[in-house]
Parts: sequence; structure tokens; C-alpha cells
Amino acid sequence: MDGVTRIGVSLEPELLKEFDETIMKKGYVSRSEAIRDLVRDALAENEWKNNDQQMVGVIVMIYDHTVSNVKEKLIDLQHERGQNISTTVHVHLDHDKCMEILLVGGPLGELKNLTDEITSIKGVLRGRLTMASPVSGNMHHVGHRH
Repeated sequence: MDGVTRIGVSLEPELLKEFDETIMKKGYVSRSEAIRDLVRDALAENEWKNNDQQMVGVIVMIYDHTVSNVKEKLIDLQHERGQNISTTVHVHLDHDKCMEILLVGGPLGELKNLTDEITSIKGVLRGRLTMASPVSGNMHHVGHRH
């Protein structure tokens, strides 16, 4: 490969064994390929600490729809924060629980705040923000097919 620098990495035998088993299950063809992905992910995570960075991602939440006003509070919040939410997917998990997935975009700080607002609503059992990618431009492009 052109433009590639080789490095050495020292790992304890048990850690290397676990690493090899994990990357084999994920379908990596080499340790180098897996390590490159890990480094890219670590660098991206570091970049995602800037609250002004424009990002896209998802918020996944599980909530108990039988809890008083939880649905109404979530709907009100989603309407208030429509500039950050492009698409929602609603899934009925069982008699009481629902999962909602929100495709979100905007400054990272706003997305973190939105997640905090969602998880603080009584009846929301779990909520997690997962960032997918930094973006240039504004939210109205997110969720539209080009």
C-alpha cells in the first residue's frame, strides 16, 4: 500500500485473543483493517466533543406509554424541537413499551440537550444519542433523498 506507515502494537495474549475473536466475528480480513477503523472511530468521537459542530445522528428511546402524559410530552417536545428532528420511527415493543427512533441533526450541544430533555420525561425508561457523522450545511438536507 502506498502512503502507509507500519507501526508495532504490543498487547497481552488474552487481549489479543479476544480482539482476534471479535474482529473475526465482525468479518474483518486483517488486524490492520480493524485497528484503522478503531482509530477513525476514536478520532471522530474526539471531534464530536465540540458542541458547535453540526452533526447528524439518532436518538433511540424506550418508554412506557401507560405512564401519564408521557406520549403528549414527547410529542410536544418533538414539535418544539422540529428544527433538530428530521424523521421519527415508532415501534410497539409489547403491551406497555414503545421504542422511538429520531433522526436528528444540528449543533451537537443542541442534540445533547434534546436527549437530556427526552430522558428526563417521566415514563422514558432509556434514551441514547448516537452520532453518525459531522455535516456541513443545515438540517433541512437531513432525511431527504438526493
